[in-house]
Amino acid sequence: MRKLRFLVSVIMLFPGILFSQGISQELGFEEFMGLVKSNHPVAIQANLTVEKGLAYLTKARGGFDPKIYGNASNKQFDDKVYYGVYNGGLKIPTWFGLTVEAGYEMNEGVYLNPDNTVPLDGLWNAGLALTLGKGLFIDERRAELKKAKIYRNSTRVQRTIILNDLLYESSSVYWDWFKSFHEREIYQNAYSNAVTRFVSIKREALLGNKPIIDTLEYHIVVQNRQIALQEATLNFQNKTELLQVFLWQEGIVPLELSSDITPPQLSNDLVTPADTNLLSRSDSLIRNHPDLVNYLYKIESQQINLRLSRESLKPTINLKYNALAENQFENTFDTYNMNNYKWGAEVSFPLFIRKERGQVKLDKLKIRELEAGFAEKNQRVKYKVNTSFNTSNVSFSQAKLYYNNQLNYERLLNAELRLFDLGESSIFMINSREKNYIYSQIEFVKSIANNQKANAELKYTLGILAE
Repeated sequence: MRKLRFLVSVIMLFPGILFSQGISQELGFEEFMGLVKSNHPVAIQANLTVEKGLAYLTKARGGFDPKIYGNASNKQFDDKVYYGVYNGGLKIPTWFGLTVEAGYEMNEGVYLNPDNTVPLDGLWNAGLALTLGKGLFIDERRAELKKAKIYRNSTRVQRTIILNDLLYESSSVYWDWFKSFHEREIYQNAYSNAVTRFVSIKREALLGNKPIIDTLEYHIVVQNRQIALQEATLNFQNKTELLQVFLWQEGIVPLELSSDITPPQLSNDLVTPADTNLLSRSDSLIRNHPDLVNYLYKIESQQINLRLSRESLKPTINLKYNALAENQFENTFDTYNMNNYKWGAEVSFPLFIRKERGQVKLDKLKIRELEAGFAEKNQRVKYKVNTSFNTSNVSFSQAKLYYNNQLNYERLLNAELRLFDLGESSIFMINSREKNYIYSQIEFVKSIANNQKANAELKYTLGILAE
């Protein structure tokens, strides 16, 4: 408890560490995703889900553990041993509804129940308990073990589903952060250029080379650029705060990004097409989609419940046989007589079996419900995969167009600036060209983020983002 209190105190006093320590100054997408997958609390919870499945299977297997038992009961009164009943043994349940038993009992007393009378040296017994009716092919223990194995397998699928959801959300946050950073950079450059140009225009106006009205017009441009820069800076700060939500150290200590950590620089290489290999494997990936596989596990588990409820329609028939042998120390087995035994039988059956028939009906309806859900989920997955392929292809094409578009707008702006220097253009034309150039840069940044989000969404819809 002292260590736990100390750890909590440290976390409260120091909510994070400088994330720049020990890694490069540029936080790439793959590096970020690796950190999220390894250290985020949700990722750790996903791994614990698998461990829970293994623990549940161990618990179910415990239903078939051999059991040692023992009983002792004694009564003494008025210097007499009224009775002393002592017995113990071993029971070994098996998979086929058969229980192997072996035991020993030694009883004494003046008023001992005749049923408990045994030879002075005690009595050995060994035999079988067998279920022939209800519970012959499946019972609660076997059903629980079967479902535990299914649950163990389903936890691996559930881990994939949880990680897919986590990584899809974190990928979207990362590319929003990437976009907000470069938007701020674009507006920062635009503001700096506007201030430099305003100083130049003001100087030329004072010398009489430019109209005074140009200074007012461009002062308004500077103010607008400053407002856009402030909005972009605020957006970047908020996106950085959101990004830090996904950065942890071993799922315990939240990390903080230092101010010098940046996303990758703008490059046409960041624009990537959809993986054609995924397209060729799409049918196989859809069949093995974790959401669909999880539905199949649910159906399989419910089929076991149906099988168990159908077993309840049978009568209960339990047989038990134990061979008896007097304790003769080393000669116990030599003196065994087949005529020494005890046996028993139990038979019961509800007349109307309404409870059992109702349960069978409920289990059948549950399976039909799950099968309908599976069919709907299968169709929805196919739809999302197809639309994600389309979105990825279009986003790639658009990003290429926006890249060339911003290059052309830059050429137009540079040409207009040369004309302005020669006195053949105006502030209005420069402002118009520059706004178009800024817009094209922003759109190129958005197209990169949209392209990468589309590629992540494609893998997410296929259920393989966590791979």
